[in-house]
Amino acid sequence: MTTPRHMVELRDVCMQFEEKKVLDGVSFTVEPQERLVIMGQSGSGKSTILRLILGILRPASGSIFFKGLEVNRLPRRKLQRVRQHMGMVYQYSALLSSRNVRDNVALPLEELTDKSRAEIDKIVDEKLELVGMKDSKDLLPDELSGGMRKRVALARALVLEPELLLLDEPSAGLDPVIASVIDELIISLSEKSKVTSITVTHEMDSAFRIATRMAMLYQGKIIEEAEPEKLKQSKNPVVAQFLSGSTEGPILEGSLDAITKK
Repeated sequence: MTTPRHMVELRDVCMQFEEKKVLDGVSFTVEPQERLVIMGQSGSGKSTILRLILGILRPASGSIFFKGLEVNRLPRRKLQRVRQHMGMVYQYSALLSSRNVRDNVALPLEELTDKSRAEIDKIVDEKLELVGMKDSKDLLPDELSGGMRKRVALARALVLEPELLLLDEPSAGLDPVIASVIDELIISLSEKSKVTSITVTHEMDSAFRIATRMAMLYQGKIIEEAEPEKLKQSKNPVVAQFLSGSTEGPILEGSLDAITKK
């Protein structure tokens, strides 16, 4: 059996929630050990893409592949097995408030493997050490800062030794220094563990730090894909406006007209 070339592939994926079309024929591939960053406005469908890859959502049409397996057509049990090869870091860390750091990180191992308590403790310690949080394993999430919670969420995403790491706004709500620390951690972890990653963000500093390749999602479509340095030279007015943060350009035209008419 030949190994599929792409780690992830989306083919002509459409998705809508009630009347709103969120994704309109999205196609892209992600190669092993790439760090793809998908950029776009809030509510543009970036997080939806991650949930489709995980198989939490199913598309209205199109196909999603992970290592050649069509995720959106897998039966539940096979999908659960495939998910063991993926780690997800949610936007607000999604730690269980009643469980301490150790127990939050151990959760995927307890739910998805039959490892002993001693084996789980060893893996949890390793991953917490990787993210610089080994001394905090008895603390509850409420006792952690935002940056610490992100690190714990990263450790939990790594306990199953995933081949693919999915990150939803990993530096959102963090101050610039802590955001840089999280970005550097994502880069070093992906290089050390040879993990492929897909990050969705609208934070441009983080995007350019993390990415080996970038894709811009706008009005349900990927309008441009390029390496970071090439994307900076983009002639596409939407991409140029998004990167500069300017109020002048096509992104706001419709909504500004609506505001001025009120």
